[in-house]
Formats: sequence, C-alpha cells, structure tokens
Amino acid sequence: MGKPLAVYNSPDVENQQFLVDLSKERYNTTNGKTTGPSAYVLEAGQIDVDKPSDPKLNEEGDFTYLSKLRMQLTGLQDDINEYLTHRMEQAKNKKLKQADEQRIKEEITKLLDGGDEDDEEQEGESIA
Repeated sequence: MGKPLAVYNSPDVENQQFLVDLSKERYNTTNGKTTGPSAYVLEAGQIDVDKPSDPKLNEEGDFTYLSKLRMQLTGLQDDINEYLTHRMEQAKNKKLKQADEQRIKEEITKLLDGGDEDDEEQEGESIA
C-alpha cells in the first residue's frame, strides 16, 4: 500500500509537503490530536459523539487496508492543522508587530512635528 501525502500551496509557500511517517504514533491511530472537540467543550460536559471508531483488524490480526488509510490520514490532518495554526499565529504576531511599529512611528512623527495635542489644546484654551 502506498502512503498518502498532502501538499500545501499558497502565494508565499510553494509545495509544503506532508508525508506519513509510520514510526510516529500519530499515523497509527484514528484519534487525532487536533480533530476532536476542544478542551473547553469537554470541560463544559459535552460528550464526543463524533469520536472515530477504533481501527479494524483482519483475520490475521493486522489492521485492514482502510483502517491503515484512516490512521494515516488522521496523522496527516494533524500535521496540516498544526502547520496552518502555526502560520496563522505567525501572521497574527506579524500584524500586531506592524501595528505597534506604526503606532510608535506616528507618535515619534507627532512629537517631532511640535509636541503632542494635549499641549496644543491647553495653549489654545489659555490664549482665548
């Protein structure tokens, strides 16, 4: 049986490959790390009714072809979810950093252009 693989492409990422590594536990279970309900949902008392069934065994005691495929796809899905979550966190942090840099730049420009608005308002009030 050939192992499945996944490829992610975006405008700034070309051919990010996700490959099955059978030596890792995540490719040998149907219980994905990133595919179940969140801890918040479970703590609220919800029951995971969508939990996948355990992999099936054939007469020889080995996992069936479809069970192997399901386990490998579960591992790939975890890999992809973790990768995309990491990219989203990076993008969020970059956006926050850019906003902070822009705020600092605007404050410096404002100070270099003659002080802050509070001083101008107070001066205007005392003149009038």
